[in-house]
Amino acid sequence: MLIKDVSLLQSGHLLKGRDILIQGNRIVKIGRDLKDEDKYDTIQGHGKLAIPGLVNAHTHLAMTLFRGYADDMALMPWLQEKIWPLEAKLTAEDIHWGVKLGCLEMIRFGITCYNDMYYFMDETAKATKQMGLRAFLSGVVFDSRPEFKAEAESFIKRWKGDELICPAVGPHAIYTCSEETLAWARDTSEKNGIKIHIHLSETRGEFDDSVKKRGKSPVQYLDSLGLLSSRLLAAHCVWLTENDIRLLANRRVNVIHCPVSNLKLAAGIAPVDRLMAAGVNVCLGTDGASSNNNLDLFEEMKMAAILQKNACSRPEAMTAKDIWTIATENGYQATGLALGLAEGALADLSLIDLRKPWLTPFSNILSLLAYSMVDGVDTTIVNGKVLMKDGKIPGEPEILVRAQERFERLTS
Repeated sequence: MLIKDVSLLQSGHLLKGRDILIQGNRIVKIGRDLKDEDKYDTIQGHGKLAIPGLVNAHTHLAMTLFRGYADDMALMPWLQEKIWPLEAKLTAEDIHWGVKLGCLEMIRFGITCYNDMYYFMDETAKATKQMGLRAFLSGVVFDSRPEFKAEAESFIKRWKGDELICPAVGPHAIYTCSEETLAWARDTSEKNGIKIHIHLSETRGEFDDSVKKRGKSPVQYLDSLGLLSSRLLAAHCVWLTENDIRLLANRRVNVIHCPVSNLKLAAGIAPVDRLMAAGVNVCLGTDGASSNNNLDLFEEMKMAAILQKNACSRPEAMTAKDIWTIATENGYQATGLALGLAEGALADLSLIDLRKPWLTPFSNILSLLAYSMVDGVDTTIVNGKVLMKDGKIPGEPEILVRAQERFERLTS
């Protein structure tokens, strides 16, 4: 595949008239006037910007089926009164269409890789592969469902080494998992060399309860169990002490910031400025569409930047460059995969049509991406395969119909 005459970002500046040559699942050459000797498909990139694929580092994709169902509630009542009862009715068929609906949305927002923790992971993996996206998938584990451990271990064995699916281990949180379960997650991660995905220090209640019960913050508690490492992807991290931040930095933990979900559930504002200053690898996630209510990482970028500016009373507290790095390079670091728009990287990228009102007048490209972008992803490519071209995704009408049917079944 050859993408001709496209613009690129380099050190925050726009480079026009570049070609991108893709062979197999890799970017093999970026330059001017490239020739495709294998006569692969050619995509015309004039008037468009090629960006590296975005990483949605924390979501629950099948929960797109719950979009708008349980809004305007605090986290624990939201879970206990609305979400958990509905989840008890979920079937593999529901998950299949919920995941495909989420994949549709992410493809349209230039997200090529996502990190998920939920139920029916085999069905999630199958649906994700059918849609062509890349994913880190964790079967969620609670103490209340001890059989989930065995299911998670089986899932890891079945999918380890897959081209697109990276299995991980997903203890839900410290308030739903015992010390024994958390130790199991640590050992499973170490044995298989895979990531751990957990909700951490999301609410003030979680933080206060941990201190009262254990004499330790949630972060300190996980550290005492040996869970803090570069394999850990910790979602939220809203309520942190200065010692917590130092621990996260020293142990090279990946923190996933989910500003829209945190604000919507009134959980608070994560201290991203202090995390970044300490050297913590901060990534960006949307959380599920049930608490966001979309999977738009561009919207998440704008919200994250504006939040930090106001929380710190400094407009420069988080710049457009900072938030672009968080959404791209930091996400790549968390995954450990060769992602990014560079020669030798996996061919995961998108094209944005620059000829849009919200991208005009053309000025600072990073500012436009961070603060102005509302639509315009034209083409999305993952692992060298075109998933969307000219705004069209094969099978989209059926997915929309089936997802609506599954929602109506669940809520009838």
